Formats: sequence, C-alpha cells, structure tokens
Amino acid sequence: MGVRRSLFRALLVFSVALAPCAARAESATAARPLAVDVVLQPEGLLVGQVVSASGAPLSKSEVKLRLKDGREAVAKTNEEGGFAFRGVRGVVTLHSDKTAAVVRTWAPGTAPPNATPALLMVEGDQVARGQHYAGAGTQAVVDRSKRLMANPLFVAGVIATAVAIPVAIANDDDDPAS
Repeated sequence: MGVRRSLFRALLVFSVALAPCAARAESATAARPLAVDVVLQPEGLLVGQVVSASGAPLSKSEVKLRLKDGREAVAKTNEEGGFAFRGVRGVVTLHSDKTAAVVRTWAPGTAPPNATPALLMVEGDQVARGQHYAGAGTQAVVDRSKRLMANPLFVAGVIATAVAIPVAIANDDDDPAS
C-alpha cells in the first residue's frame, strides 16, 4: 500500500506542477501579424481607411507609418476615415490607436492576385485578435515551459513515468488490509 500511495503522490505533484503551464501554453503567445498585400496608387501613394468595429469611419485618428529602416511618418484621417502616405515602398508597418498592420506594397501590375487597392484598418475592443498576451512575468514562465516541453528528454521522461507508474502499481504485492 505504501508504494501505491507514494506513486500517487508523486504523480499528483507532477500533474499539479505542469497543469498551469499546459493550460496557458497556446493562449499566451503573441503572434506576428500577417502581412497585407496592397497595390500602390500612382506616385507610390498608399491609401487606406480606419473604421470602428461596427464599420463607422473614424475621423481625426492618427495613423503612424514605420519604414523598414526605422523612419516614421504620421497622418491624420479625414472625415471618411481615409489616410494616405506618398512615396511608400516595400514592407511597412502601420499603427493607429487600437490596431496595427504589416503591409507589403506593390507597384501596379506587379501585385499578387490577392492584393487590394487600399488598406482597411479596423479598430475597437470587439475585434477578435485571436491571441491573448498574459503579461511580461507570466509570458516568461510560459516561454520557459514551452521550451521545457519541446525538449525530447523531458518528453521521454514523461512517457517513461506514464509507463512506470501503472507497471509499479500492477506489480505491487502488498495485500489489502482486511
């Protein structure tokens, strides 16, 4: 009976220790945003619109453009939520108050078929981003846990434990107390 009790306690401690890490492993990763392909207007003009989650244009909203080399430009949206940046080339990042986008710009005639003529940026708390950031302290724990669980030796240890515990319980010769 003593072997069963100690094995059960060891398994319980092991599972309690790993449960929080496993529960947060996927939801705490901050994903890189996907790039949006946009066809530039004549003279390298990148045009777009900022709207709320309900689709209403957001006027006087600040949009920041950051080039790959770190240079930045700022534009304010008009009454229809529209904005434009002239002389844009390559991959740029656009930020407004509550949203961001990575944009690959294309000259007319060179863009892939899925490219759009303008960028639509949707703001609002109701926008589903698909990720949850747990905060700096928790994120560090989650990152370490992910590295640990990706280690083949750790996985082999978990599998060996999962096999050894039932074998030890089955081979336990202690007679139950009567």
